[in-house]
Parts: sequence; C-alpha cells; structure tokens
Amino acid sequence: MPDLPRIPVAWRWVWATVVSTAVIVAALVAFEYPRLPDPMPVHWNAAGEPDGFRPKSMGAFLGLVLLGPGSLILTMLGSMGLISMQSTSITGMGGAKTPAEAHRTWHGYRIVQGNLGWYLFLLNLVVLFMLARSYGGNTAPFELPLMLALIFALTAALIVRQVRQQKAVEEEYPRPAGERAKWRGIFYHDPEDPRILVDTGSGSNFTFNTGRPAGRVLAGLLFALPALLLLWIGIAALGG
Repeated sequence: MPDLPRIPVAWRWVWATVVSTAVIVAALVAFEYPRLPDPMPVHWNAAGEPDGFRPKSMGAFLGLVLLGPGSLILTMLGSMGLISMQSTSITGMGGAKTPAEAHRTWHGYRIVQGNLGWYLFLLNLVVLFMLARSYGGNTAPFELPLMLALIFALTAALIVRQVRQQKAVEEEYPRPAGERAKWRGIFYHDPEDPRILVDTGSGSNFTFNTGRPAGRVLAGLLFALPALLLLWIGIAALGG
C-alpha cells in the first residue's frame, strides 16, 4: 500500500475567515452599534423587518453578531481537522483495500479540504454582509431571498467543482471495470444491491444508492429541501 502523507488543515482559509470576520465585526461595533436604539433589534422577519428586541448592551450585540460567523469558523476547524485525521488512516484497518482505492480516497480528501476552505470563507462573508445590512437598517424585502439564492448558488458550485475534480481522480486511479459503471458522480447506482448507504471505498464515508427507491428519495431530499426552503422564504419575504 502507498505511504500517503497527512493532509494538512487549510490554514490560509481559516485565517482569511477569522481576519475578515474580525474586520467586519469591528466596523459594526464602531459604526452601527452606537446608532442602535435601546432596546436593540435581535431578530428580523423574512421581509427584513425587526420583530424581536432586547436591552442594548455590547455583550449582547457581540454575541448576536458573532454567533453565525463563530459557528462557521468552528465548523471549518472541525471538518478540516477531521479530514486531516482521517487522511492518516486511509491504509489502516478497515480502510482502502487496494493502492488505487487508497489514492482515490486520499485525493478525494485533499479536494474536499481545499473546496471547504473557499466555500466556508465565502459563506461567512455572505452571513456578515446580511448582518451588516440588517443592523444598518437598509434591507429590502428581496434581499434575504437574494442572499439565500447566493448561498444556494455557492453550494451548487461547490458540488459541481467537487464532482469534476473527483471525476479527474477517478480517471487517474480508476475503479475496477465492474464497479465503474455503478458510480454516477457522488452517488452509487445499483438496483441489484440492497444497500441504501454504500461505502465510497474509504471505509469511513458513505453515499446513497440511487438504484434503490429509498436511496433516490434521500438523494432527492438532499437537493430538494434547500430549494424548497429558499422558495418558501422568498415567497414570505416578497409577500410580506
């Protein structure tokens, strides 16, 4: 089996996210916090109108502003750290069974690590922009669905890029001929296989078997639920 190195955490994206968050939050504290009324808004409806308030304080303001970005930064650190740890056990017990499988898995982890970096960085900027607009009091009814559409587009771009890069890896380290035809992008497709969740080959990651009815439903929900949520919020915002 190949001796594959540990995939490092993409610290440049982590630091870019932390620094951009610090700069934007500092600007909000300097320019928007002094203008907030007391009580200050803490929640907005789908039309961008404040509908929840609490007594004004710097601690409460920072807690609200940092909740979203802080969660994203922790998600970034946790997911990248997990990928880094998993990359050290690809060829261990229960992991890849062939050198080609080990290479596919390692390169797959490397691709995910890089894509998560830019995706979560941009997602954090969208969240910060929404916060800045909300506290600036300049939101229009169409802005929330527009921002959610942007998030949806970023997610779609992430998936497309991931699939394309993974396809290139599959071409360089192909699966056995009998297995190759059963993979359709990120999904496995074999009507004769009773499994709904299928190991991707790494021993730790799974995908849906779209050859089974339940697998098709779950795979469809993976894409349909965000789209329905976006549609519902858009209707609520523009209708309100």
